[in-house]
Amino acid sequence: MFESDAERGQTLAKNTFYKLKKMLDNSYKWKWISLIFTISTTAFLVISVSVWVVKDRQIKAAKLPSCALDSDRQLSRSKRQASQNDVFAAITSEEIDEVLEYLYADMVLNLTKPDEAAIDSSFIHTIELQPPRKQNVLDYLSGLSKQPERMAKVLIFRGDVTPPVLQEYIVGPLSNISEARVMNTSARKTTIPYNFRPFSSFEFKAIYKHIITYIARRAGHVLRESYNATPLDCGRQCLRFSMTPISSAFLSKGERKSWFWFAYDIEFYTLHPLDFQYRVNMTSANPKEWTIENVWYANQMFSSLDEFLTAYTCGNINKTVMSFPSAEENKYSSLHFREPFFPEAVLRPPIQVEPDGTRINIADNEIHYLAWDLKYRMSPTVGLQLFDVKFDGERILYEISLQEVVVTYSGFSPSARMLNYADSAGLFGTRCRGLLPSVDCPANARFLNTHLYSANEGGHRTYENAMCVFEHTTNTPIRRHRAYGRIGAFYGGLVSSVLVVRTILSVINYDYIYDFYFYQTGAVEVKISLTGYLGTTFHIPEENPYGVHIKEGINAGIHNHLFHMKVDLDVKGTENRFETLDLKVENKTDPWVDGGHHVQTYYERNVKKTELEAICNYNFSAPKYFLVSSHNETSAQGLPRSFRLLPRGMSNMLVNPNYGFSSSIPWARQQVAVTQHKDEEETSTSIFAMWDASDPVVDFAKYIEDDENIVGEGYSGMGHPWNSTYTAD
Repeated sequence: MFESDAERGQTLAKNTFYKLKKMLDNSYKWKWISLIFTISTTAFLVISVSVWVVKDRQIKAAKLPSCALDSDRQLSRSKRQASQNDVFAAITSEEIDEVLEYLYADMVLNLTKPDEAAIDSSFIHTIELQPPRKQNVLDYLSGLSKQPERMAKVLIFRGDVTPPVLQEYIVGPLSNISEARVMNTSARKTTIPYNFRPFSSFEFKAIYKHIITYIARRAGHVLRESYNATPLDCGRQCLRFSMTPISSAFLSKGERKSWFWFAYDIEFYTLHPLDFQYRVNMTSANPKEWTIENVWYANQMFSSLDEFLTAYTCGNINKTVMSFPSAEENKYSSLHFREPFFPEAVLRPPIQVEPDGTRINIADNEIHYLAWDLKYRMSPTVGLQLFDVKFDGERILYEISLQEVVVTYSGFSPSARMLNYADSAGLFGTRCRGLLPSVDCPANARFLNTHLYSANEGGHRTYENAMCVFEHTTNTPIRRHRAYGRIGAFYGGLVSSVLVVRTILSVINYDYIYDFYFYQTGAVEVKISLTGYLGTTFHIPEENPYGVHIKEGINAGIHNHLFHMKVDLDVKGTENRFETLDLKVENKTDPWVDGGHHVQTYYERNVKKTELEAICNYNFSAPKYFLVSSHNETSAQGLPRSFRLLPRGMSNMLVNPNYGFSSSIPWARQQVAVTQHKDEEETSTSIFAMWDASDPVVDFAKYIEDDENIVGEGYSGMGHPWNSTYTAD
């Protein structure tokens, strides 16, 4: 069949129409596809960027963990709730705010906030929890009474009153404050002379403004000519100062003086001392009245800065001439890697892992590990404290804490011979921060933050990674035995794993790694390891008997580190006694050999009845075991239930205990001391010990000299280098 021309024309027109329609339809389809693709691409980019940002934050957070398991979950809970539920918990941020609001409203105190404070104003230095009475706490924990009220202890600098003083206030009860009173106790002073004040950032600001600036203006040419550096406007060749407080035992009543010296401000400055020293009278609360009294330069003493400058200008003295250390010369005191690298092969060291996850549980201020349960608190003054330490459900320690770290130096120059530091003046709690995974603690450790109030740190501050908790395998069997025999043989052993609670105190040049070890046997060990940098003085021949000449111009002085611990030990309750097993030698007739005799050791049990009897100055010729025993509980064999005290690393203080700075640290006279527990005898020292030797704020000697009964009592034990004291309830 054939189409006509008209039909063919119609068919062609239809086909053309459908082709055009299809083209148009496809065009719209591609436009929609393009639009959908654009929207999808944009969404994908937004999601990708979001994921990248989140991952970046996660990566940054992973670099400095802060106990991301238990602790972070607890952060969502109210800090106030945690404190209300636990009598040992540190004062919270909210409670600190309540204390501040209450005290700032007191017009009589005339308090200045940290951002405006000065050494001659009144300001709050520290705020922390005031521990409740122990018996009240024990009654509460036993369900016999309600929870003791929480109170705050506040140290206030009152530099704007006449005469200026330091005062410790008790403020509370927290959450409903109704009073703020000066602490009242016969065990220590609570209104303290202003010349005993601990270090503060405001005093250092005043030193820079009124002393360093004055020295730079008057003696800047001497510093440039002698050391090729100055303390101000110095570019890359700067000097920095260090300070040696002079104990009040060497001063007239009410005076406050310090020796200052310069060092090159490079890594690390304590290894670059110089021989320009000057003594400053800082007695007045008004820093404008501070004066420079003496100058020591090139092994010569001058009675004033003017006398020194005159002698220097006239050329009547020996002059020191030194060059600012080059980068190469500074390598010995820096942390830069040396070459060739050691070890040359880049092989990672062994690491410890938890194959089945952690066995540690941390909630609020509680730590649980196997049979151990304990609670912790960080104090701005004392640092880390552990409370209510239980093994297998039974309390064995009410408290264990560091009390003081003292460093005593010897030397020839005026600043070196006065260099005695009681480090608690720097506030231990604020010196614990920034622990790094895989270096300071194992990578799998649990890192915990703390929140403290100190005017030195601007008031409120959270200290990240202030402590860490981890399980550690000692790689020594806690017990093992391999038996051999004809009939049979066997082997039995158990790996020793311990819980470690660690913090690190960084005080000027020293770092103290401070560990509590909790063993599966029920034993507790406290270990302090030292690292950091040496403290040095400028070397002159006269320094030789007092140290070692380690580098040209640098002398490392002989010094002694003393650590003091408080241990409140409860053995089967609080009715305890302190006793020693005295090892002796007997020479007796041998009953089994006719006419023979035998020499051997034996022990005598010696119960100490009073505090003076319990003093232990260790004598290696008369060894003994130290025991804190239950006064009532015995074993099936009739022996008293006991914990052995094992002091290690002991040293003896050779300097007369009544001379100079020694009067501030009477706890250093014995390796072990035992005192009857008293709530008022809260600490064995104070943050004023650097200056207070003429009249100690806390005099530990008085804790012992009253010679109270310690039989059937609870014990607070203190110990020194190693040195510990145990308290009797």
